[in-house]
Formats: sequence, structure tokens, C-alpha cells
Amino acid sequence: MKRAGRLATALVGGCLALTTLGASGLVIAATANASQTMTATTWVNMRSGPSTSNGVVAVLAPSEAVTASGQVSGGWYQVTTASGRAGWVYQNYLKASESSAPAPSAPSGPTTPTASGSATTIAAVNVRTGPGTSYTAVAVAAKGTTLPTTGKTSGGWTEVIHAGQSRWISTNYLTTGTVSTSKPAGQVRTTANLYLRSGGSLSHPYSGVLPANSIVETTGNTTRDYTEIIHGGKNRWIATRYTTTVSTTAPAPTPAPAASGTIYVNVGSLYVRATSAPDSTVVATVYRGAALPTTGRVIGDRQEILHNGAARWVFKAYTTSTAPSTSPAPAPSTSVSLPGYDRLNANSKAVVQHVLDTYPKIRTIGGYRASSSYSSDHPNGRAVDIMVSNWSQQSSIDYGWAIARDFQANAAKYKITYIIWRQQIWNASYPDRGWRWMEDRGGYTANHYDHVHISVRD
Repeated sequence: MKRAGRLATALVGGCLALTTLGASGLVIAATANASQTMTATTWVNMRSGPSTSNGVVAVLAPSEAVTASGQVSGGWYQVTTASGRAGWVYQNYLKASESSAPAPSAPSGPTTPTASGSATTIAAVNVRTGPGTSYTAVAVAAKGTTLPTTGKTSGGWTEVIHAGQSRWISTNYLTTGTVSTSKPAGQVRTTANLYLRSGGSLSHPYSGVLPANSIVETTGNTTRDYTEIIHGGKNRWIATRYTTTVSTTAPAPTPAPAASGTIYVNVGSLYVRATSAPDSTVVATVYRGAALPTTGRVIGDRQEILHNGAARWVFKAYTTSTAPSTSPAPAPSTSVSLPGYDRLNANSKAVVQHVLDTYPKIRTIGGYRASSSYSSDHPNGRAVDIMVSNWSQQSSIDYGWAIARDFQANAAKYKITYIIWRQQIWNASYPDRGWRWMEDRGGYTANHYDHVHISVRD
């Protein structure tokens, strides 16, 4: 589909909650000073107010210069274009112009970092001198280590205070909650996608979804219908009837050696095994993009890593020494906004292309995002959100149903697992059940009233 005004990179979408802010390689601007000249880092919407719920008043082109007024609200900067149009742009899509950047002041010697909070490690993790794997690892923080934080973050990294110095740790390995002190009593494998609940009953709230075929450690505590597990360093509960016991006991872990680097998972999911043997006991499952501290030791096709403070092994071919790319891959040449397109898998991209070819009213299609409250599909590039404009109008509702039923009829072709539209879900694993109502998630976006969600297989 050819359109004028082509945008090869994603505009900032509204009400998508699928941005990778701070982790997408975009330049995060410093605090805007009055009359400071700033430039856009990509194609980006300028809005009438400091929120994605405000209307778009202009679209800034990459490197277009604007003047900051000094007004800041919730990470949004009030700016004025060269033509005199005023509006608001989110800070992640602006950077200070080199010509207006203040000259660096003379060094005044080392300063003591100031703590603004604290976080606890959920696994053994490298402590680095800067926010990235290219920086030197100066120590390994053991699982359960609580460190002061300064409040600064950058690209998926959090600044901490370690041995009195400003250091950085991957945010994926930190939590501000209480880390579990339970000792593992066994393991189970999930047979379906399961809600992670705070207690052992249906009445307890859930904080995420554990994908099918995950192997997790149990604490030994159960209720009539639920089993307590350790997930992400915290105690959670899952429905017992959708689990099977992993009966083989893993060998006792050897003392963890020092980490010498980091590798990253480059497939949808990857088993963590107790030893380097190909048929060794599976002790955990990690997912695409996960950063794994490594010792550098390789035996055959297996590589040694550190997992939960123990030496474990993974299949080397399913990892990479390069951090996931934060540079956007070329998107289809279209005026439709495609945030997160670059990290979608092939099946998701096929879904996007069909929408572009068939449904001209769709102006925004969301894809990858770094986190998701309900499943691992968006963080693994397996999900697409097709945003429907004026979603409360009957014509838009019908348009959304046309899209949903089109993909329902072609589920095998596009390798679809499930579709959600207007708080109803259709699952390709049991199509005879038809469209079923879901529980209320608390808002029109969470309940999928403004977008058709499509999940696909790897």
C-alpha cells in the first residue's frame, strides 16, 4: 500500500502502553531549560497537552529543531516549532541541540552519590561502571543483595550505589519488592498460560502471566487449588491443575564462579540445565532478550551461566554475546505508525502486512514492548495491537469485528494462537468454544475495546 507522507519509523502512539521508553535506544533528554534549542530524535507527534490522550497538533521530523519553554509535566516538554506552533513532546524523543548545550564545567573531583531508594537483586548479576554491557563489570551482586538506588535509569539499566560508588545493574535483575526467602522444595512445569497471583485463591489479584511449558520452583505450600512458586525472586501462586511435577531432582549446584561477561537469549524460550549434558535436568526457563551472566566456560555446544546464584548451562547456539539491537529495523514504507515493529517475529510481521494491505482505516499498529502485565507475547515479539480509531462508534466496532473475524478465519495461515477484541477472546486451540468473555481488567485499553489484539506462535 503506497501512501504519501511515508514514515519509516514509529510515531508516538496514543493509549498503547507499548513503548520501550528508556530501553529503545532513543536519546533521553536532560531537563529542559527555558529557551533551550532541542531536536527530535525520530518522527514524533507533538500534542496539545502533556499526555497521549491529547490531540496531535503537528508531527516533528527527525532532527527538526524546537525551542523548549522550560515547562515540564510528567516527562513531557512544552516546545515551540520554528513556525511558532506550540505543543508538548515526550522527553525520550528530544535531545539537546549541540549548539545550545552548555559548556562542561571544570571537574570538581568525585562526588558521593545520593540514594533516593533501594532495590534488591533477584539473581546473581554483574555490577558495571556504566549502563550497558560494554562497561566493565567490577563485581557480581549475589541474589538477594539490597543496594541503594539514585533514581537514575538509562536504557534498561538502573544506577545503584555499590561500595560507595555509582554503579549500574540491569533493571531486569532488580526488584523494589520483597525478595523471596523460601527454599525451593521442588519444581513444576506449566501446561497452560497461568495467572501469577499474590495468594492461593481466585480472589487474589494477579500481577502477570506465566507462559505454558515454563519450569518453576515450588515452595511446598499449597491450597486446595493453587501451588506457591518462586517467580522473579518473589512468591506467587498458580493454578495446580495446569501443572505437572518435574520429578527428577537436579544435582546440587556447585559454588558459583565469577561472571566474566553477559550473553542474551535470542530465541523465544530457552531451558536452563543443571549440567552441560544435553539431557541434564531442566531447572528453569528463560525468554528472548534475557541477559545471562556467563563465566565464559564452554563444553561442546553448551555454555556455563550464573542463574539464581548457581552455575548452570544453556545451549550456546540459542544465545548471543550482543545485546538486543535498539536500532529500529526497516519498517514497511507506509504512513501508518508502527511502534515496536522492528522486534516482531516473522508471523507477527505477516499479520501487520495483511492489515496494511487490507484495512486502510487503521493508522497505528503496535508490536513489541519491553513488558506486559498479562502475557509474554509482546516482549517476545509474538503479538500485534491493531488500534481502532473512534472505537466507541458502531461503525468502528463493526470494523474491528471484521478484522478479528478475518484473522479468526485465517488462523492457520497466520499461525495465530488467540485474538482479543472488546473484552472477548477466541483461542485457536479450542475454536469450538467460540468468542468468550474475559474478566474485567479495569479500563477500555486493558479490556481491548480500542484495539484488536492478535498473538501468534514463534
